[in-house]
Amino acid sequence: MAMNLNSKCDNNVEVDRISNLPDPLICHILSFIPTKQSVATSILSTRWKPLWTMVPALDFEDTEKPDQRYHDNNRMTFIHFVCGVLAVRKPVPLKKFKLQLISPNQSIHFHVRAWIYYAIRHGVEEIDVRLFLRRPFELPQCVFSCKSLEIMTLYGMVVLNCHSESVYLPKVKHLRLLKVKYANEDSFHSLLTGSPHLQRLSVWTDQQDDTMALNICHPTVEWLSAIIEAQDQRFKLEINVPNLKFLNLVDSIFQYDLMNNVVKATFDLFEDAQQASDLENYSHPLGPVADAHTLTLQYAKSPCFDFSLPMLNNLGSLRLQVRCCQWHLLPNLLESAPNLVNLIINKEDTEGPHELSWTEPLHVPKCLELRIRRISLLQFRSLEHELELIKYILKSAKVLERMDILTGLSDLEESHHIFKIISELPRGSSAREKLFK
Repeated sequence: MAMNLNSKCDNNVEVDRISNLPDPLICHILSFIPTKQSVATSILSTRWKPLWTMVPALDFEDTEKPDQRYHDNNRMTFIHFVCGVLAVRKPVPLKKFKLQLISPNQSIHFHVRAWIYYAIRHGVEEIDVRLFLRRPFELPQCVFSCKSLEIMTLYGMVVLNCHSESVYLPKVKHLRLLKVKYANEDSFHSLLTGSPHLQRLSVWTDQQDDTMALNICHPTVEWLSAIIEAQDQRFKLEINVPNLKFLNLVDSIFQYDLMNNVVKATFDLFEDAQQASDLENYSHPLGPVADAHTLTLQYAKSPCFDFSLPMLNNLGSLRLQVRCCQWHLLPNLLESAPNLVNLIINKEDTEGPHELSWTEPLHVPKCLELRIRRISLLQFRSLEHELELIKYILKSAKVLERMDILTGLSDLEESHHIFKIISELPRGSSAREKLFK
């Protein structure tokens, strides 16, 4: 009997399994949390006290408002904390260095530069620097020749000042250049040219000075995301990326040249006042991606759908995000995609005024009648025009196999009522519908 009691006691003892893990594994786990939290683990026990100094990642963040963090005598300032961490950290290779900083401090540039130097000296593989300062920070030249760097993210008040002869990043595969500034016209192109194995590129930029074009040219890039904030309607984005497979474009200009075919494309299109009054001078944004297999289209009252669309003969999957019930563009898109198999419609702004309701087209698009096998409707609210759309689809789709409907409703009884209405609608195929809350 005593032995049984002891067994129960043993079973109730809490075992610290994490502390029994080997040091490298614990350090790897700590690399996924901010450095401030990693340092805090040193108080757990003697076993944990030195572990944070061997973590292969540094993640510093100070994004609180200045009046919440300065002149506090009871705690260490952010600058002192970072410098203290770097001073006692063991000389182990650094996989990632991340810095997010909002600061009015005029001397912060000196410290940021020193911290980046530290990362470079310790063989950093990924740099993520996001700065919001009083004046722009010029990235140290040593970054442009870092042979260990594989991923670089720069955001905010960062200035790139480099020339082709000073840039060589042989391992960089992913670049994110978000709202940064370029000291001269050559800096952007030099950075791309000096990254011979680049595969993923994200660019978020505005029109700088009197520049009328942004040319993205690279032989190995496969994934490209570009957000362009241009003020001049003559501005043009030129894309010459022969190996490109995925394109994500957010643009209100629609003036861009694509020198090659892409497999997957995403567009976020916005209305522009000048475009709306001068459509004949603008080429259709979908023209250069007419051979894409997958297309995501986020639509915000763009006038580009008020005239004929290019044929999308290879398009097999379409995700359409519409606002204010702009159903009129759906028939046009279906007519332009005769081989479409999968259709996803995500309706946004459902609580606003409904400018246009669903109107049944004169004839059934070929893809809807003979090709589409799966349709998903997101943010469905059982409004009259939505039910008319579903009724038309179920009646016209001859080979439809499945329709998924996501309501987002919290009322279970209302969801069942919607399902009952839909289940009684006539259909042209044996498709089964599924209703999700």
